[in-house]
Amino acid sequence: MNTNKILTWLFIFWLTLQSATAAYNEINCDTDSAFSDNKCNQCFDGWEKWQWEAFWLFSDIYANKTTNSKLLYKEEQTMPSIINLGWDKASWSYLPSQDDFWQYTPAFDALYSSWQEAYVIAPWKEVNWLTSKTWAALKLDVNTVEKGQNVWMLIFTATSHDLVNDEVAIDSTEHKECVLFKSWTPSTTKTPIVVENTPVKKLPQTWPEHILLLFIALIAWLGFTFLKRKTNQ
Repeated sequence: MNTNKILTWLFIFWLTLQSATAAYNEINCDTDSAFSDNKCNQCFDGWEKWQWEAFWLFSDIYANKTTNSKLLYKEEQTMPSIINLGWDKASWSYLPSQDDFWQYTPAFDALYSSWQEAYVIAPWKEVNWLTSKTWAALKLDVNTVEKGQNVWMLIFTATSHDLVNDEVAIDSTEHKECVLFKSWTPSTTKTPIVVENTPVKKLPQTWPEHILLLFIALIAWLGFTFLKRKTNQ
């Protein structure tokens, strides 16, 4: 297989991953109390995940579903966060690190207005504005949560200002998009090692026999000594 074919297959594989991670189904936020607990405005099913699974190529689409333009300032934005819903039964890690994970997209950067000194999203328009870096991944290191129960939630938060009649609203609006992940199956529970209480082997209680043998040996020694002296006379 030549280099071009290898690159083609790698590209197809990348597209598969891209579509798989970006195709979370939007669901009603009333389906789980975790959404209301975290004040989510838009909710998605992140599917079930198992221990040691790694997943990457995250992205978020910001949709302006109003009649006013939305202005976003990068200095007001916070990077996506993870809420642990499995408590001490689940943990994850950022690969390579949390500080080098997220990035703004070229499509979002292209919306910058030097006049407004902000990124402008027109009415009824949407943009894929934030993604994880190509090499960045999340890995579920520990998962002993029961199947079907909540493990963690990924929250994308966008802060915007309305532009009305060329006037920028002072008050900002916060929009939270939440992806809820559940447990596919707990990790294999380690089988406890059973240590049998094997009794310590002891020597039999034979002290009378030991004394008898010593007595016989003493008699034999005395008899041998007596006969030896008599022979020498």
